[in-house]
Amino acid sequence: MIELYHAFAPTIPIFIVLLIGIVIVFLNLNKSSSREAGSFKRKVNLLIYIGFTVTIVGMILVTLMPTDYPNRLLQLVPFLSIMETLQYATPRGIVNSLVMNIILFIPFGFFLYILTRRVLLTTVLACLMSISIEVLQYVLPIGRISNIDDVILNTLGGIIGMLCGVLVLKLQIVYNLSLIHI
Repeated sequence: MIELYHAFAPTIPIFIVLLIGIVIVFLNLNKSSSREAGSFKRKVNLLIYIGFTVTIVGMILVTLMPTDYPNRLLQLVPFLSIMETLQYATPRGIVNSLVMNIILFIPFGFFLYILTRRVLLTTVLACLMSISIEVLQYVLPIGRISNIDDVILNTLGGIIGMLCGVLVLKLQIVYNLSLIHI
């Protein structure tokens, strides 16, 4: 995890500045859009939109950060790098390579599902977002490797996030029903 911190340390100040800017913009939009800006439901919706926007910004910062690698690489054989990583990498390398690709998209799938409440749409948009990132990594001169396995792992992360969103909404419904019967 220390390697990840050191790898992404340059983006942390940028992320914090963007986070503050996003929160300020959304708070101002929320304040000016309705007289019911203080309602609980309105505040929850505001947090969901802020979370979704911050998630996208964070994903872009992490995935499009330039590296020192000089060549463009494209890996289109499904599961090849996953199998090689599982076979040859250390546990830390497995976490850094595979698990982090999944974790990166969990918030995206969570917030997107909460906003849309559509399973297929959330899954397709998670896949398309990942494909877009991989295409940009290949096209831009940033020294990144474009890998079909990243799309698979990112989409899996989006699906896991979506399932968490389904669970949260189900728990909310159960909670609301329990309040009615009291």
